[in-house]
Amino acid sequence: NHIRQPVHFHPAITHTAPHTTAYIEIGPDPVLIPGAQHTLDALDTPPAHPPVLIPTLTRTQPDADSLAQSLARLHTLSPVDWRTWFTDGTTTPATIDLPTYAFDRERYWLPTAPSVPADGSADPAEAELWAAIEGQDADALAQLLEPEGDAATGIEALRPALPVLSAWRRRHRERTTLASWRHQVRWTPLPEPGASALHGTWLLLVPAGQEDHPAVRTATRALTDHGADVEPRTADAGATDREAFARQLSGLPSLTAFSGVLSLLALDERPHPGHPAVPAGLAATVAALQALGDAGINAPLWCLTQGAVSTGGDDPLTNPLQAQAWGVGRVAALEHADRWGGLIDLPPEPDERTAALLAALLAGVPPGGPPEDQAAIRARGLLVRRLAHAPGRPARRPWRPEGTVLITGGTGGIGGLLARWAVGHGAGHLVLTSRRGPDAPGAAELAAELRAMGTSVTIAACDAADRDALRGVLDAIPAEHPLTAVIHAAGVVEHGHLADADPGHLDRLLAPKALAARHLHELTKGHDLSAFVLFSSVSAIWGSGQQGAYAAANAYLDALAEHRRAEGLPATSLAWGLWGEVGMATADDELDYFRRRGVHPLDPRLGIISLHQAIERGDTTAVIAGVDWRRFLVSFTALRPSPFLGDLPEAADREGDDAPAPAAQDADPLRQKLAASPQAERHHILVRHVRTHAAGILGHASADAVPATKPFQELGFDSLTAVRLRNELNASTGLNLPATVLFDYPSAEELARYLHDLLVADVATSEARIMSELDGWDASHAPEGVNEAARSRIAARLRLLAERWSEPVDADGAAGSHEDLEEATAEEIFDLIASEFGKS
Repeated sequence: NHIRQPVHFHPAITHTAPHTTAYIEIGPDPVLIPGAQHTLDALDTPPAHPPVLIPTLTRTQPDADSLAQSLARLHTLSPVDWRTWFTDGTTTPATIDLPTYAFDRERYWLPTAPSVPADGSADPAEAELWAAIEGQDADALAQLLEPEGDAATGIEALRPALPVLSAWRRRHRERTTLASWRHQVRWTPLPEPGASALHGTWLLLVPAGQEDHPAVRTATRALTDHGADVEPRTADAGATDREAFARQLSGLPSLTAFSGVLSLLALDERPHPGHPAVPAGLAATVAALQALGDAGINAPLWCLTQGAVSTGGDDPLTNPLQAQAWGVGRVAALEHADRWGGLIDLPPEPDERTAALLAALLAGVPPGGPPEDQAAIRARGLLVRRLAHAPGRPARRPWRPEGTVLITGGTGGIGGLLARWAVGHGAGHLVLTSRRGPDAPGAAELAAELRAMGTSVTIAACDAADRDALRGVLDAIPAEHPLTAVIHAAGVVEHGHLADADPGHLDRLLAPKALAARHLHELTKGHDLSAFVLFSSVSAIWGSGQQGAYAAANAYLDALAEHRRAEGLPATSLAWGLWGEVGMATADDELDYFRRRGVHPLDPRLGIISLHQAIERGDTTAVIAGVDWRRFLVSFTALRPSPFLGDLPEAADREGDDAPAPAAQDADPLRQKLAASPQAERHHILVRHVRTHAAGILGHASADAVPATKPFQELGFDSLTAVRLRNELNASTGLNLPATVLFDYPSAEELARYLHDLLVADVATSEARIMSELDGWDASHAPEGVNEAARSRIAARLRLLAERWSEPVDADGAAGSHEDLEEATAEEIFDLIASEFGKS
């Protein structure tokens, strides 16, 4: 009724904070406040102190709680007479002191490993002491130390030393931060696997003209010698697109019956016609992934390369172009977790043992655990890729930029930082390139600033992917300032799923990074360089959704650095995490998105220090990223385990703390508890079960923090945490719930009711279970992925099943007129179809 009645807003409190007015809407849910706020916003002369609009009741909270919160908000503006709140006459209101630390009663922070605070101290009192020293606050220091007698004089004597202690503290904090950012990729040997057996039919994709390639022969032997049937398909990697692949696959027998797909398309390193930055094999690999999905082939896709990775100093990387397939594969593992197999690199000269090791990887190593999906086969055996915290190492040699330093992307935010750093460390001449050159925003101001610092600057409009244009820039470098260092920081980001990627998209991302780096590598071989620095990204290290092409480009940079080192040339490729202030993601909402997932922006000043240290240490590749691994792993492994990150100590800690146990261990106790409980209690048990898991994912201390009827979305669930809750419920119930279950049943109450139908009702006749299985079948099979003849046969089979379910069931539980279709021969089924539907 309050909506229909004319409402007059009156000041709720007359003695508010100076010049502030509060308005209260009295009613069951805020309806007028949005309109009031709109009216206030539309005033020609907004008030100097905008009024505060406060609701009394909301439908998402109990009435008493909501009203108490409204009064509390009013109390922050002006004291409220709380005596009228206590109407029973027996309770006397009293005031209490709030705790000095807001979280004294309950800790909300996730534990981190190592468990040393960011300030380097393990004791709050010690942290307070260092804060006083770092702030050079002698008075605060005196209060903390509480000196008596002569000691007070000693505090005064410390005052001149505080600047020295403060500087030491800042350096210590910086060293701690820099050390926490450093990571490195390692290759870990696996024990010799036993005999492996492969089953079913495997689809083998081979680039045209390379049917007799040693890698192809090895792959064929690995399949056929270990029990698999092979369905080979040759593709012209330079001319085969998604549609062409789909046409090829449509002619395959038993489209959905493949046990696996093994692709060697990445072996084709020729430039794609019309897109010179894209290797034909990479474009074909992406097209194959798309076409397999279009055809409904859900068998895992494995991608083979040869010489695309280096497993150590004695293992030269010979084919850096093929490394781009590794970048794409790491993203495919995230975007197509259900049908991605993995990446395997073959040795330069495969032998008989290579085929056996390849078969072991395809069969699943280790047996019973998460299969290794990033591996290399070498003469010494199987090696798998792992991420580790990098140990501290002293500098091998001091390094200063001298002569001319070339910086691609030099007029951008990071380019400007690099230019100032190079000048500050002795560079005599800078060449800054970008596509717009002097016309880039801020380029003139940057040049003036650098010249004022005492160096000469050339800003050139040059796309480094244009070989001739880049050669012109290099030829113009003055002889008195020879080129001594190259820093390749150019690049663009264009988000897009692999399912939608085409050669044009790949080209736009690969050209400014990968192709430009290749030109820099080839055109500077004759120069005496002291540093060749490549700006890579963590998207190439562990993958990042919607960045398949970007990951491919950066994977090439890492591989090129390894390739150059094998040739005796200087190279340092730095895979950066998220840069703060000057990076490609600087908007507050973007930064908040990454922080919620455990990725923290890097301080640009410390980032430059990290770069300098990496050059002086002689690092070939390094990973520099600020990551809260415990939080990051929750979302990153929601759909697929990551052996690559499994050796991090934080991963082991997380598994010990909160990893769900296998379904076989967890599901039976829940079912047993439900079976042993009265019917009236079963629903409440399941509600509590859902709330407990939801609370754990959201970081609450108990299930009481998750109201049973409040929508999951309002509780803070997003797509990733929703999937994680689904996964935990699958593990604890033994069910196979769809990924959308939290959206279909959006509260603990509704979800528990759905689980009750699946778990408590008789499995053989549960309508909910059968409908869930039908939904799953419908979601995983699309009619457009099957040819016309197959669709006709499948439709006939479904009509027979529908008729069988429509018939009455006799006392013995048998359906009427048709025999069990599973026991009928093919001839009997076609006779039945012909007699009932007039088809043959």
